[in-house]
Amino acid sequence: MEMFERLWDFFVDSMTVLFLPVVCSYFTMTTSLFLNTSAQDAEGLEKAGNVLLAPFQYLFAGYEATQNKNGNWEFGQRFDYDENFWPKAAGSAAVLPPSLLLGCTIKGLSYLNEKTRSRYAEIKASWNSISVSSNRNLYLKLGINLGNPSQAEPFLSEGHKRRPGDEKHLQIEKKAVSEITAILNENDIPWWVDCGTCLGVYRYGGIIPWDFDIDIAVLQPDFENVRRALNKLDRKKYLVQDWSSREHPQSYIKVYIRETGALIDIYHFAIHPETKTIQYILALENNIFFPEWWKIRERRFKIPASFETVFPLKKAMLDEIEVFVPHDCKKYLQRYYGENLSPAKVYDPITNRYEKDFSHPYWQRAYAH
Repeated sequence: MEMFERLWDFFVDSMTVLFLPVVCSYFTMTTSLFLNTSAQDAEGLEKAGNVLLAPFQYLFAGYEATQNKNGNWEFGQRFDYDENFWPKAAGSAAVLPPSLLLGCTIKGLSYLNEKTRSRYAEIKASWNSISVSSNRNLYLKLGINLGNPSQAEPFLSEGHKRRPGDEKHLQIEKKAVSEITAILNENDIPWWVDCGTCLGVYRYGGIIPWDFDIDIAVLQPDFENVRRALNKLDRKKYLVQDWSSREHPQSYIKVYIRETGALIDIYHFAIHPETKTIQYILALENNIFFPEWWKIRERRFKIPASFETVFPLKKAMLDEIEVFVPHDCKKYLQRYYGENLSPAKVYDPITNRYEKDFSHPYWQRAYAH
């Protein structure tokens, strides 16, 4: 059984990498306003088209657009996935081809109506809006000490050595992060580097040489603010995608870098006012297409952190770019990685290689590699 699980994890892991463009295409379809969004007040042919597109929208976590009292459009999950998911999913898949064809045809015809076109234009404008409403007062009311980001206390790394030239690792990704975080700063959205990126800042003041992506964290109430603010990014260079799951809507954003195909993770943390803690939302925990080793690794990030551990944030350097890290960076990281935060592979200037330190507790973990 254990051998089968390892083989399955290897297969799924390989497929995840090989079919990443397909996965990105899936999430691109989920944000198609025509295919995957239903206006609550739709009428006539448009309403009929959305009824026929319901199987597609159920499978692709469709949105419902609702106009608020200010005339703006808000987006929420169209369906409730808590009950009878598998029977409904199977039924949706069974009727998908004809319903998709008919739904697109009828909904397309509805756009001949000026009122429908006008409503669609309004919905599209709201979706692409860069308008942001700061949550600073909400966070202060909950007892989160945000401090003054421009006067944040500096954080100094442990100064572990890397191979000369490794400071250029993930250079394009770091440039993307600098553009993303400049927008977050401009819109008063608190953020910090997380997971392996934060660990790299702690150890080296830069990227871990064998890391392959960059992780950012924000608070969940800012999900819509982040999505809207990042509409400012150059769409020729970047694609912003909602990777939230049906179980955890508004919990996960990725930014796809067209030049390299890499993805910047923007994780979201739920706020628990009663315990004065925040907690990482593992959006894809129940997804069958992600390997078990990945889920085991990611579950450790769900350990709550106190407000005081994270805030007020400190400023640090991720190689040549300025970033924010949790206030008590060491304590924050020890929740994830244990007491020993030193590198499990140490740079040897004689061999010019990173040699495994087998005394490090990392190598005792399941799925260590």
